Amino acid sequence: MKQRVLGIMLSLVMSVTMLTGCGSTAENSTADSAEAAEEAADTSEVTEELNEAVGDLEDVKIGFLAPTLQTEFFIAIDNDLKAECEEKGWEYVAVSFDNDSSAAVSSIENMVTSQCDVIIAMVSDSSCDVALKAAQEEGVKIMECGVQTDVYDVCLNTDQHGIGVEIGEMASDWINSQLDGKGQVVVYTTFQNQDMQNRGQGIQDAIAENCPDATILEVVDIGKDVTGAGTSTTENMLQKYPELNTIVCYGDAAAVESMEAVKAAGLNSDDFGIFACDGTEQALTSIADNDVMRGTIVFASIAPAMIEYSERVLKGEEFPDMIAFETTKITSKNIADFITE
Repeated sequence: MKQRVLGIMLSLVMSVTMLTGCGSTAENSTADSAEAAEEAADTSEVTEELNEAVGDLEDVKIGFLAPTLQTEFFIAIDNDLKAECEEKGWEYVAVSFDNDSSAAVSSIENMVTSQCDVIIAMVSDSSCDVALKAAQEEGVKIMECGVQTDVYDVCLNTDQHGIGVEIGEMASDWINSQLDGKGQVVVYTTFQNQDMQNRGQGIQDAIAENCPDATILEVVDIGKDVTGAGTSTTENMLQKYPELNTIVCYGDAAAVESMEAVKAAGLNSDDFGIFACDGTEQALTSIADNDVMRGTIVFASIAPAMIEYSERVLKGEEFPDMIAFETTKITSKNIADFITE
């Protein structure tokens, strides 16, 4: 799309230059006025044609750069993006960098070479900023999602500390009502980027404020969306802390794995609770089944928003400020509104 629009722009600019290249004299002011009016009309037509060219988004390629394509959350985004692009007749490619920054940089470079018009980068931190900036200089629009660094054309994110607070509030409400406030808690977070650190801190802050009699036994860095991390970490925590009755995770992938580890240990009672964020189908189903997964956070539809803002940024809109996703807490109280039999 970029080359086609650029060609139209050049031809239109040349037309305007040819139209405005003639001078005027006082002796022929009437003729010049008529010519000026004609030139203005021609320029208006050029502008309209240029707007139409920029607005023609049939030939678009979207690149999705994900930290992993092995968890339900990211698989769902990938599938939804693919469907959205197919509906619009856009080309689409998805790549997982498997939480490896060097692989992410290579993937960004490959997406530029393959002429992606928009790169949706769910990067972990600022380690890709140089590559993203180079992509921008080649005319590629950069959308960051779930993280905010210094390089983007549009950023879809939310207040990560606030998300953590919402998770911690759900856990606190359950601890206060079910455990008389005597929660024995471990918090699973990741230190791979500042946003997720902020989410983990929000969890801790909410529990400290709303559940002062609860004890946070340990805050564990379990990495970011690494398959199996929730299982192995929970097995270790259950051995280390026999009194453990509450696990609060930064994301559903680790929470669902933790749930299975708790059940395997025979601890899936009414007095054990797991809370997280992402609103995955597994998490929602477990809440509906009154399993030890007690709460999650659902975001507003992500893929449609990604496509909407891709279209808007390609049409020239500017978004200097972060675009925040709406969120909803899901527990047993409102799960019926979010899952069907």
